[in-house]
Amino acid sequence: MRVFLIEKFLRKGSKDMRKTKFDKNSTNLISAVMGITFILLFIAPILNHFEIGKIVYYWVGIIGFLVGGIGIVVRCMAFYALGRFFTRTLQKSENHTLITNGIYKYIRHPGYLSDILIFLGVGIALLNWIPVVFVVATYPATYCYRIKMEERMLIEIFSESYIDYQKDSKKLIPFIY
Repeated sequence: MRVFLIEKFLRKGSKDMRKTKFDKNSTNLISAVMGITFILLFIAPILNHFEIGKIVYYWVGIIGFLVGGIGIVVRCMAFYALGRFFTRTLQKSENHTLITNGIYKYIRHPGYLSDILIFLGVGIALLNWIPVVFVVATYPATYCYRIKMEERMLIEIFSESYIDYQKDSKKLIPFIY
């Protein structure tokens, strides 16, 4: 929950949740996957009590905190660089500008990477395989779909500038993908 409080102060973008022609239900899909994740994270301690999906090596929890912490740092860097152009849905902002500095110099979708790292990290920190497996099984496909929709929108908005930016940066994982 603290991540969302940090986000409230860092995020300068639109709080408008309207869906545009670009969305293609990607916001609903992300919301559904996150909702299930929150439920799994909430019940993880109960599952652990009944030895369901429990990770028995407590040092693994430290790895979870580190992964989640990296996710929070990536998210803060994304908000800082993107500023007022951050939105929760796919929409063109007034005087929309292509941001290619800061963390966006290396990856085009650090906000999505941060979600994956945060939720994966929390699942690991809670020492339960069930939310970890859920995040690993659903988040990459969910965000690949969202990225596909978002990049269509950005190409329509920025044309060749965005296509050139795609050549100079990675989608989600710096230097790799």
